[in-house]
Amino acid sequence: RTLIIAPAIVVKSGTWGDQLDEWADHPDQFTLATYSMLNGRVKTGANASATRPTDSPRPEYAGHWDALVVDEAHYTKGRKTTWTKAVEQIARNSDQVLEMTGTPIPNWGYELYTILRVLHPDQASPGEDYGSYWRWALRWFENQPTRFQPYHLGGLRGCGPQCEQVNRTGVCEHYQRFMQANLGDQFLRRTRGEVLGSLPPLTETRVETPMAGAQLTAYRELKRNWVTQLGGEELVAWTPGSRMDQLDLLTVSDWMLNPRGEPRGGKLDRLAFDLASRANPTVVFAYHRSVVEAAARVAGSVGARAGVVHGGRSGEENGDTVRRFLDGDLDVLCGSLSVMSEGLNLTRADMLVFVEKTHRTYTNEQAMRRVHRIGQGRPVTVLDYVTPRSVDDRKRTLLQDKEWHQGHMLDAVRVASLL
Repeated sequence: RTLIIAPAIVVKSGTWGDQLDEWADHPDQFTLATYSMLNGRVKTGANASATRPTDSPRPEYAGHWDALVVDEAHYTKGRKTTWTKAVEQIARNSDQVLEMTGTPIPNWGYELYTILRVLHPDQASPGEDYGSYWRWALRWFENQPTRFQPYHLGGLRGCGPQCEQVNRTGVCEHYQRFMQANLGDQFLRRTRGEVLGSLPPLTETRVETPMAGAQLTAYRELKRNWVTQLGGEELVAWTPGSRMDQLDLLTVSDWMLNPRGEPRGGKLDRLAFDLASRANPTVVFAYHRSVVEAAARVAGSVGARAGVVHGGRSGEENGDTVRRFLDGDLDVLCGSLSVMSEGLNLTRADMLVFVEKTHRTYTNEQAMRRVHRIGQGRPVTVLDYVTPRSVDDRKRTLLQDKEWHQGHMLDAVRVASLL
């Protein structure tokens, strides 16, 4: 018996079910569980009218398993989350455990801790190597306390500027020691090129959407004065965070901050233009939920059947929307990067549009790989909408720098270099 734990959208959309039907000799020997429904629940409140999750798995998952597969294992990086604790308990009752993630490890190495507890259950008790998070973390990582945080983890102990130079072509001794001691032969990295073989051509195009008129005026005023006028109403940014978020939305369209009538302007007009000529299915990604919803309305305005996937909807709703897209009931699937970038097979589409990107390079990369992946039989086009001379444009520059650094760090964990 094998238990597979995965995000709700991956299970509800049928992604795992389809793969088991295609590849498993005995699909009935596999049980699918979602992170959100993994834990048992107890009644709480004065009249026991509500429930809360416990740290233990539901009874149907608590027994012995021949194998456990933890898909998108970075979901378990939170040490105090109830599903992380449930996964640890299930792993202890499993003969074999496979944890899989497409999220790069090197960004935050100390987030490996919960995964290591599952890989080394005999060393996860109090007093053992992985029995205390802070004892383990402070052994391997520099502590850089601040005025408000006595514990603030930095890079690997001993790593300095000289290691940056080494990591351009190989692996520094500190990283090698860390990987050998903690993962050893229980870590396997595979690049896309190693496992996917030849794929249809991928064309990535930067599409510039310059600001003009009211959009440009509002952007300049908000950036300079923290206040502007849109549609006769005053828009004020009260904090640096809100100002940055509003500037980000303004690079999409001034309509995003004054949503009257149908979505229009900026990137939304460009999206309408690109979708109007489409005959094949299309996937649209954005960062903000409001932009996802606006993109779906734009698609509808040009006659396309569109669905939305984002964190404001339940896992069942999101999974059903993805399933409808895969079954051909929707022409355009609009999703948030935080929800739809992992675990899905969206090869029904041959074009992907980034209305927005996130600052996380691997999230953007994973989003693109929902369409350009094994099973894709047509050339794929990726359109990246960029507003020049704005925070949106500078985000792309930052992403390029991150991709360069991340690429060298990933090279540093090649199995052949470590074992």
